[in-house]
Amino acid sequence: MAYNLNELRAFLAVLDEGSLGKAADKMNLTQPALSRIVKRLEAAVGEPLFERHSGGMRLTAYGKALAPHAQLLCREEKIARDEMNRMRGLATGALRLGVTAGASALFIPKALEAFLAKWPGIAIDVVEGIWDELATALDSYQVDLVIAPEAPETASIVSARNCAWQESMNVVVGAGHPRQGDAAVSMEALLEERWCFVPQRTEPHNRLMSLFKARGLPAPAIAVSSTSIPLIKSLVAYSGFVSWLTRPMYGAELKAGLIHELRVDGLDHERRFSAYHRRVGILPGPALRFLDEIRRLARAGAPT
Repeated sequence: MAYNLNELRAFLAVLDEGSLGKAADKMNLTQPALSRIVKRLEAAVGEPLFERHSGGMRLTAYGKALAPHAQLLCREEKIARDEMNRMRGLATGALRLGVTAGASALFIPKALEAFLAKWPGIAIDVVEGIWDELATALDSYQVDLVIAPEAPETASIVSARNCAWQESMNVVVGAGHPRQGDAAVSMEALLEERWCFVPQRTEPHNRLMSLFKARGLPAPAIAVSSTSIPLIKSLVAYSGFVSWLTRPMYGAELKAGLIHELRVDGLDHERRFSAYHRRVGILPGPALRFLDEIRRLARAGAPT
């Protein structure tokens, strides 16, 4: 059977808003008009898509089965319209990007700068988070690309080809820290320090713990855990904490003399970043062109 895109959009509006009244307002329709559109779709399906009750509209089993396909069809139709506009010289659309803190420090801003120089009409929406959050956003079509440390591919998410780079990770302390002038520091000695770092469930946290475990050492105690890189840098620079960061994250503080790197055998680590997208469906034009910019920068050597 063929589905009407306008009917699918109406179905998704009711799903998103939870009621016919709110969905009708969103679509600039009267409630009776929207109700007729939904009923036409239900007739085409041959089954009810919503259960109507006093609290609003709730999906039936058939509605739940249809929803992801309706979202995909409507999304693909918008991608097609954007691509046709691009070919006609009307470069519009949006780049919806998810990034981890490490990726957002320097490499991605440079890629965005190059991208906007070529495509100034594209709107860019960047969301920062940890991998679990960003993977969920990618699966639910909230973003089209995720830039993150190397992660395992899943049934629904795959890494982009030839789209990876590496950045060095180092142990850092603030100016005036007792260990600042040491020629080298052992991992054992770092167990005595006060650490601030990203939370459990993140790739850097898991990697740090595994490196200590590989040396037969207990995990360092993380006194302050946060996803805020500015907070972590401030704790290092001004409050005597130790952390482990990629150099682009603290480049400005390093130049200013606020943060110093420690030489620690076993913790000089290269962190590999990559771009990820959904396995199913067509990538929007802005996402494809942004991948081209990442590949170009990666070939030239990621900034450090």
